[in-house]
Amino acid sequence: MKTQMDRRMLTRDSTKLRGMVSGSISRRHSGGFSMVELILALGLGLVVTAGIVQLFVGNNQTYSLLTGQSRLQESARYAMEFITQSARSAGYFGCDPENDKIYNTLNGPWTSLYEMDLTNPIQAYNYTGNGTATGPGDWTPTLAPLPRVAGPATNMVNAGTGIDLTTVIPGTDFLVFRRVEIPGAPIAGIVQPNTNPIVVIDEGDFDFAVNDFAVISNCEQAALFRITGVAAGPAAPSGEPTFSLTRGAGAGIYENAAGRTLSDEGIPYGTGVNGQATTVGRVITDIYYIARGAGVNNRGQNPRALWRRSGTTAPVELVEGVENLQVLVGIDNTPTDNNNSANRYIDFNALGATDIVRSLRIEVTTSTVDVVTDGNAPVSRTFVQTISMRNA
Repeated sequence: MKTQMDRRMLTRDSTKLRGMVSGSISRRHSGGFSMVELILALGLGLVVTAGIVQLFVGNNQTYSLLTGQSRLQESARYAMEFITQSARSAGYFGCDPENDKIYNTLNGPWTSLYEMDLTNPIQAYNYTGNGTATGPGDWTPTLAPLPRVAGPATNMVNAGTGIDLTTVIPGTDFLVFRRVEIPGAPIAGIVQPNTNPIVVIDEGDFDFAVNDFAVISNCEQAALFRITGVAAGPAAPSGEPTFSLTRGAGAGIYENAAGRTLSDEGIPYGTGVNGQATTVGRVITDIYYIARGAGVNNRGQNPRALWRRSGTTAPVELVEGVENLQVLVGIDNTPTDNNNSANRYIDFNALGATDIVRSLRIEVTTSTVDVVTDGNAPVSRTFVQTISMRNA
């Protein structure tokens, strides 16, 4: 009997003890975090958040820098490619006649025809000003003959297509190349000095237009003329279409002179059987320079850019982020040593009358355009390339 009572009392005590323990645990869980625990948790959270933000900012800066450097290198590559293409074709006439066999059939002399002065395949202008002025006399030789906008338009065929010197960056050079476009159109048959050239050309690739300036040339002679009319001619023996390029006379310096022939010696171009490598191509004059571009970087600044004026058209922006252009010419002042390489590099304005130009050394400085570091200016880098001259 006593044993059963002891068992019942032990059972009640166990139940009571479990209730007390359960209540204690329940009260502990429902009490929440202490102040110390909250402060520690907030501190750890702030440290982790700050680390993530710092990592994001660092990665973003690294990405911006790498992207800017890639853009910098691409700008240099494109700028060099444009200039190299023009340089290597400078002085091209087709079959390379002698200089004294290149005839001008326009009213104006070569010196007045800057946009088509084929007697000067390469020209460069070295900035010698005070670092802020951009007048024609701040370059050597002077930029006075350049097609430019300075009050009244000057030295250009088409008004409004000149270079505005007020936009040009002081301290940068100008570079000019002249050539006949490649490939030229072959003539359909013999061209007498006093007639109009007839050329064979795929109609889908026809590029000649009224008021273009063109050159007819072969290995013996060449002549500059202005196209005043284009008319379809009879099909060539091969079945290809032909076009007659009219040379009508006019009064201005850029017009064809009345009675002027395509050969001062009266020699026809080609024969009745073939053209003897005679072709007709448009005259192209490329002028490279540095001016402010039309774009805006991440600081609201207008970055510098490489510009080009080609032919008789208005200048266009080619490559954004080009900060500077410097030009040196490589001359061979020992032409009788059986070595045709340049042995000295000088400014173009220092060329002597007997110096032979073998190459050009082009120095281009490009930038990241956007500011990609803690500074206030884009990162820049200078690239140098030497270009051998093929024709000039």
